Amino acid sequence: MGKIVIIEGRKFEGDKEIAAANADKAAIDRIKASMDNMSLSELKLLSKKLHSGRINFGTVLGQDFIEEVDGIISKMERKEKTAEEKQDLRVNVKRTTTKKPVQSDEDLDAQARKILEQQERTRKIILFASLFVAAACILYIAIYNITKQRSANTTDLLANLRDQAANEAQQSSGNNGENSGTIIHYVDEEEAPEILPEYIDIYNKNKRLIGWLEIADIGINGAVLSLPVMQTVDNEYYLTHGFNQENDKNGCIFMDCNCDAIKPSDNLILYGHHMMSGNMFGNLVKYEDYNFYLTHKTFKFDTIYEHGEYEVMFAFRTSLKTDDDISFKYYQFIDANGAEEFNSYMNEMASMSLYDTGVTAVWGDHLLTLSTCDYEEKNGRFAVVARKIN
Repeated sequence: MGKIVIIEGRKFEGDKEIAAANADKAAIDRIKASMDNMSLSELKLLSKKLHSGRINFGTVLGQDFIEEVDGIISKMERKEKTAEEKQDLRVNVKRTTTKKPVQSDEDLDAQARKILEQQERTRKIILFASLFVAAACILYIAIYNITKQRSANTTDLLANLRDQAANEAQQSSGNNGENSGTIIHYVDEEEAPEILPEYIDIYNKNKRLIGWLEIADIGINGAVLSLPVMQTVDNEYYLTHGFNQENDKNGCIFMDCNCDAIKPSDNLILYGHHMMSGNMFGNLVKYEDYNFYLTHKTFKFDTIYEHGEYEVMFAFRTSLKTDDDISFKYYQFIDANGAEEFNSYMNEMASMSLYDTGVTAVWGDHLLTLSTCDYEEKNGRFAVVARKIN
């Protein structure tokens, strides 16, 4: 007989079923921790996501949890309805018991004129306010679309430069066995590795370029995400600036300022905005779906010095922690002080992951973390962690 365990009153048998149940319980516990302060509307949104399958579970524990959430919603709705009925009763009682003094026809006419004048003033204020808001919205949409198109044009231009340079480098290598056009630059007065030929022209346009990221089906409208990755001395600048240093609310994908692409660091962390348009990391959250992961297990990230392909290990939700919070902070994991600490970090992220990919890493492997905002909770974050394929 296989191993049998009882989890949340349910019996599970076999390692695979037990692992799935434990994963479901961990996911449910995380969601429950954020439910304490949820309003009725937020709980309804959570229920909708649970019923639609956006949040997947692998065992019957998931259905039990969905029913529990629906029960909480029903209880809150009944409570609100009762409160509303009591309020209506109090208002009706007050209306029937309040005596109004008798007023003359002249007083009534004066009050009526005053009310009409107030209504007219209010109507004009609302009209002007509406016109102002409409004009502001039109201006905002126009500026947003112009910025969006400018950003897209810049990205297309850079992608074309990259592809053209890569083809020329390949042809040159095939003709004489050498790569022409390579460039050596200096970092902190030390000679850095040669920059890959396909990134030289782009690097010369902006020497903050540190790499290029490509992931299938998470770009705008499901296109390939193919974007330059920047790095500067702080983690604020490329939140609000485009490749050409212009103000751009889309920002850029950028590497944590503490990461070292030359060394390289144990874990390179890339940040990007969660744009509703799907730009930057707007569609990274697709990796919450296990079925999406199954068809997108790998993606490419080149530093300007080296090509790289990565396989996904973990996908998880979390939030920014306070400085005095001692719990694991994935965004602070850049280098580990030895195998023991590295393995501890792996265990922390595995416990947070929405599903088990079966991919593991050992001390000496190089990781890449993609991080963006998540609107499931206050200061929420969604992250995908991948291991470099050697």
